[in-house]
Amino acid sequence: MRIGGIASGMDTEQMVSELMKVERMRVDRLFQQEQRLKWRQEAYNNINRQMANFILDSKKAFGLTTTTSSGVMLSSSVNNLNWVKKATSSNESYVKVTASANAMAGTHTVKVKELAEVARVSSGKLLKYDEVTGELSKNSVLDEGLKFKENGSFTIKTATGEKTFDIGEDSIKNINDLVKEINNATVIDENGKTVSLGLRAAFDKGLGQLMISTKDTGADQNINITTTIGGIFAGDAIEKTGKDAEIEFNGETVTKSTNNFSVYGINLQLQSKQVEEAEPITLHVDSDVDSMFDKIKSFVDEYNKIIDDINGQLGQKYYRDFPPLTSEQKEAMTEKDIELWEEKSKSGLIKNDGNLTRMLQTMRTQLYEKVEGVNGSYNHITQIGITTGRYQDGGKLVIDEEKLKNAINDDPEGVMDLLFKVPDGSVADEEKFQNTGLVQRIYDTMVDGMKEIITKSGPGEDAALLRNVRSNILIDFVTKQSSISLLDKDLSNISNRIAREESILLKREDSYWQRFTAMEKAMASMQQQSMWLMSQMGLQ
Repeated sequence: MRIGGIASGMDTEQMVSELMKVERMRVDRLFQQEQRLKWRQEAYNNINRQMANFILDSKKAFGLTTTTSSGVMLSSSVNNLNWVKKATSSNESYVKVTASANAMAGTHTVKVKELAEVARVSSGKLLKYDEVTGELSKNSVLDEGLKFKENGSFTIKTATGEKTFDIGEDSIKNINDLVKEINNATVIDENGKTVSLGLRAAFDKGLGQLMISTKDTGADQNINITTTIGGIFAGDAIEKTGKDAEIEFNGETVTKSTNNFSVYGINLQLQSKQVEEAEPITLHVDSDVDSMFDKIKSFVDEYNKIIDDINGQLGQKYYRDFPPLTSEQKEAMTEKDIELWEEKSKSGLIKNDGNLTRMLQTMRTQLYEKVEGVNGSYNHITQIGITTGRYQDGGKLVIDEEKLKNAINDDPEGVMDLLFKVPDGSVADEEKFQNTGLVQRIYDTMVDGMKEIITKSGPGEDAALLRNVRSNILIDFVTKQSSISLLDKDLSNISNRIAREESILLKREDSYWQRFTAMEKAMASMQQQSMWLMSQMGLQ
């Protein structure tokens, strides 16, 4: 605790405070530099977050949920997109239909001759009541509490394996426990792995019966039961098999183990069996022009938002006269004034950033390069009515709606190949880019830009999000930079400088107090001497 001015009458504390304000100006500038670096780091991380969400959201909107670990689309995923073709059924009470991207267009006929079925078996009546007295019968397998009245076991064998269920006081006591055991039953397969027995079970108290079925349909599904407990199942051994679905597709017989399957890219969902004399159902498959146009336009609109935002930040004005506010400055301002000041302080944080500018230029250039090896009519973006507009627009895409719809109508497969082409394994590494569709090119260029940002500012709190985009995106940052970004290094250096300056300021402040204290002591001594002299001279 320091108390100054006792002898001198001066406000020593105020004087030291004013002197330290001047001394702190250098430290305040360091704090302002630190704050601006933190804002710049936040701005970079926000851009990375935007691009990551754009990639993930657009893939989800397209239905491209299956990619490689490096974020590359799979041709099988592209071929199964369900918004490229539309299919209709003349009678959905028998068969419903959708179409994947590679579905054969045209009119087809289907006749549902058999539905796929599970293998199913029902027990005898396990809960029996006397018809006259209404009391539980002596022949009932279960008592009133649904417990088994006798011990025993039975074995169920399926295509997966077999398992024995023991019933009695020391094992399965009641029917509800038996149902759970059957539903959760597992066996060890030939590879030594634990797999499900593949069964479903349920007990209906009203019927007093247990029903067991396979989870899957098809003729290869079977249930074989042997039992040592009388009354649960009719007979000592029961064997039931499933049934395959059978249809006539354009007059040709097709059998499948399930009621939901694809034929020539047309997805069929069988609903019910037709009678023998019924007429075949007509299926019509055609390009879904409106759906394709909407998906492409939505992608372009979201892409343009990203490009517009990045260009806006690259061109923001930098206000040199509006540095970050110190805590003392904020105390003297209103919240509105602080908000307006910081709006200018945060402007131009990434103005003319070289990495982002290069990424936008690369993206614009790559969109205008031909896609080699396409199977359709189009190998250039302008052929389907999409251009990058004026140079001043910074690479935003512009759609000629009529031309795009005409392109989709004339050659939908060609449009899809231009946008989503996946190079096959025979293409040399140096030629993969030329054989890659435009959408994947955008994704790849954005990921390259994101890596540059990670090098400069780190992943922030979005490491998990970035790994969802590409699982190995942080490999170089971790291995080559030890998870320390360039801005992190700058912040660390400034933090060290601030710590050194704070130490110097403490010593400087202590020095000022020592000087003023010495002055106070000297003045107190002088006053004492003056009073002694005055007393000696009789002036008191």
